[in-house]
Amino acid sequence: MTNQLPANRETVSQPRLRRMLDYWQGLCRDGALPARADIDPLDFPWMLGSVSLVEVHEGDNGIRRYRVRLVGTDTTARFGYEASGLWLDELPEPDYAEHITAMFDEVVRLACPMVERPDMMIDGRVYNYEVLRLPLANDGIHPDMLLLAADFFDYDD
Repeated sequence: MTNQLPANRETVSQPRLRRMLDYWQGLCRDGALPARADIDPLDFPWMLGSVSLVEVHEGDNGIRRYRVRLVGTDTTARFGYEASGLWLDELPEPDYAEHITAMFDEVVRLACPMVERPDMMIDGRVYNYEVLRLPLANDGIHPDMLLLAADFFDYDD
């Protein structure tokens, strides 16, 4: 089960993700989205292994695609494969890629940060995590990249 909500201090439950949201909000100026160039990984060493960058590509045919530029080492270890450099439609799980595409489309369409808490079965093991999706835009308006931060927590039921 999943739900994606606009991200704010009330909807983001994990403290590290709240810090990332605060960081991103601190980069917003005069209502404009921050650009990739505004992001300095040295500002959040406590989150680096769980951060990913995704490029937004608007096609001439009106179809939007996403290319994974970078996936943090903690996230790569959790999912069990390296996704850096892949297009979403090249991920080994097509249903998961379809779900993520829909979530990314919503972030881009609304041009606002979103948070999701999916429960997922991966390789026979339940993972429960919270992911923060932050839009970045070179022009301050139209997202051309997404900064993702994930906080994983396991549970046994």
